[in-house]
Amino acid sequence: MLTTDRKPTVEDFPTAALVLAGPWFRSHQFEARPAVVVCPFGGPEFEGTATMCVVWYFTLGAPEPGDTVQAMFPHELTPLDDTLTTMDEHVFRDIVRGLRRGRFAYDDGEAFRAAVRQAWRERTGLADADPAARHTLHRD
Repeated sequence: MLTTDRKPTVEDFPTAALVLAGPWFRSHQFEARPAVVVCPFGGPEFEGTATMCVVWYFTLGAPEPGDTVQAMFPHELTPLDDTLTTMDEHVFRDIVRGLRRGRFAYDDGEAFRAAVRQAWRERTGLADADPAARHTLHRD
């Protein structure tokens, strides 16, 4: 959870974190809307050094770099108290459909796609939401 006594960092916004942020278009920032963190800017290999997050404004359409996928500074993001597993089922379905129609630059979306698949398994009961419990299912 973010505290008010320090500036947020990229580490505060892991892949698949739901946020509110204002997208940019032609030098103008629009009002905040729901988005999801795709990865640190530059890809997973920049996880410890990135200064920006790649976010997808899923309510604006399928992922397309520049239009619905943008790099944002952490201070521009407000975390939401929701997850891919607990969010509204219709919105989650829109995210899944959008993923099939769109693209991320430089394969940046691989970890995000994996998080969406895991959330789908948890939502449908095919996987346990508790990672520790997941390991106990296969013990004899």
